[in-house]
Amino acid sequence: METNRRTIMKSAGAVGSVAVVGSSVALTSACSSDEPSESNGAGGADANVPAGDVPVGSGTVVDETYVVTQPKEGEFYAFSSVCTHQGCQVRTVTEDKITCPCHSSQFSTTTGEVLTGPATEPLAEYSVSDSDGTLTISGK
Repeated sequence: METNRRTIMKSAGAVGSVAVVGSSVALTSACSSDEPSESNGAGGADANVPAGDVPVGSGTVVDETYVVTQPKEGEFYAFSSVCTHQGCQVRTVTEDKITCPCHSSQFSTTTGEVLTGPATEPLAEYSVSDSDGTLTISGK
């Protein structure tokens, strides 16, 4: 009887370890994404978005590459939409912070600086120009 109990416990331990490793891999791949590279728009290629698509007191993600914010009417800022902690896409934008859904890092909507970690590096900043209601985002 003792042998059977040991065999069952060892089997359960092995299965549990595989499940933990498997879920860790799934979480890592869901939260990771390649950093923007010069070939996909972050190094100087432009992106355009209608100014009306960026809500006042919030922001929006453009082309899975940029997050454009408008904390106050007519004030636009653009940053990389890739969190500097582990490469997740930031999604939530309020008047004063951009939040990463994976580990809750928060960044300033006006500077991209880290407000709360675990991220330690700011979001890359891009220039934004407004021409007749169309915002153009370009690399700095």
